[in-house]
Amino acid sequence: MPMAEHDTRPSPGEAPAPATPAAGEAEGAPAAAGPESATVTLPAEPAPESAPAAPPPPPECPGGQVVEVRPGDTLFLIARRHGVSLAALLLANPQVTEAGRIFPGQRVCVPSAPPGCPGGRLVVVRPGDTLFSIGQRAGVPVEAMIAANPQLPDPGTLFPGQIVCVPRSPATCAGSLYVVRPGDTLDEIARSNGVALEALIAANPQISNPNRIAPGEVVCIPPASGEAS
Repeated sequence: MPMAEHDTRPSPGEAPAPATPAAGEAEGAPAAAGPESATVTLPAEPAPESAPAAPPPPPECPGGQVVEVRPGDTLFLIARRHGVSLAALLLANPQVTEAGRIFPGQRVCVPSAPPGCPGGRLVVVRPGDTLFSIGQRAGVPVEAMIAANPQLPDPGTLFPGQIVCVPRSPATCAGSLYVVRPGDTLDEIARSNGVALEALIAANPQISNPNRIAPGEVVCIPPASGEAS
């Protein structure tokens, strides 16, 4: 006798039975996402570049002038263009670091500096300084300080930040000090002061080449001992 078919349809008001997962499909596995639900990762926008820091301004430039760096400039070229020594330009611009690296548009101080300081050294004037006090600290007479700094319109007035030359001078002198003038030679100085040239050279060991002395240098004239040779 044929078996009656079993009706699997839900009765009215009965919830439908959950679907049986297909073969090979893990129970509880999420359904595959359709193309409309795919996630696209956009590349991150690059962070805006920060503007380079502005170069520091130059210090005060008493008696000198502030100039703007041109493309291709170096401190050496600026010094040569304005007739000052590179050492003076570096001293007047302590804000320039990184081995003297400068940039177009930067401003630097071209100081009122001596044209040269052969054998001596350049110093920066401090508050309250005078040529006399600077010379006194270095053991150099004020006459030599004045002669070595012809760039000063008024040797009696100095301003902090100015550059001055402390000329070469002997450490000690048993005789008298003499400030070299243009055209002087050790031989002429010796003869005019009645001392032997050898004695004059021996009294001035700071002079490495007796054939080359410069105006503003200080030499020691030892006491005369007989007729000069």
